[in-house]
Amino acid sequence: MFGKESIRTMLFIDIETVSSHSSLEAMAQEHPDLHHHWPAKANLIRKGKPELMNLNDSDTYRQEAALYTEFAKVVCISIGQVTLDDYTDQTSFKVKSFYGDNEHEIVTDFFKAITALLRKAPNLKIVGHNIKGFDLPFLLRKAIVHNVTIPRELHLHTIKPWESCLLDTSEIWKFGSWTGAPLGLLCTSLGIPTPKDAMEGSQVSEAYWNGRLEDIKTYCEKDVKATANVILKISQLPIL
Repeated sequence: MFGKESIRTMLFIDIETVSSHSSLEAMAQEHPDLHHHWPAKANLIRKGKPELMNLNDSDTYRQEAALYTEFAKVVCISIGQVTLDDYTDQTSFKVKSFYGDNEHEIVTDFFKAITALLRKAPNLKIVGHNIKGFDLPFLLRKAIVHNVTIPRELHLHTIKPWESCLLDTSEIWKFGSWTGAPLGLLCTSLGIPTPKDAMEGSQVSEAYWNGRLEDIKTYCEKDVKATANVILKISQLPIL
């Protein structure tokens, strides 16, 4: 589906986000103005997810806050690129992660890197699983929070869909249908090593507040590699 030249222009990314505070009670103490907005948000979340209807505000925060930019922070952004050999079909992969406790530094360093890459390679495609629905919108909002300049190529609110530099593997797998698959299920279906062997996305926030930042970085890099493998698999090339 994708030729080698196309894959060489792809930058695979994934982000990991956690709740902004270790608990709802901690947010009440550390950021009471933000805490004031959570009950209304929690009610909206529960209305959209019937399986959460019996949760209180504190448990809803613990389970769901990491998904909402205003109540979450990014702790890891991993980017990767595939190297393809024209003669042997051998593939290799290099990955870099921006991670830590300081969201401002993570977001600033990521956008510096992505801006430089877009200037160097104007045809760059930024690839991720649900990148259009979650990863990039989250990062763009955080760029605004931290007064970070967003490159023109990522002004997604003004760019026509056919001009976008984003490529979403969840959309590719739908092939025009309404149903898709989360990355872990897709990897299992395609015979790709799962990135969910040691951690699930729902466990990241708890892992962070228990001091497991390095494990989160490893998990994020596995997701990036898995997304690259999805592209290689559907392109009938050897996976990593």
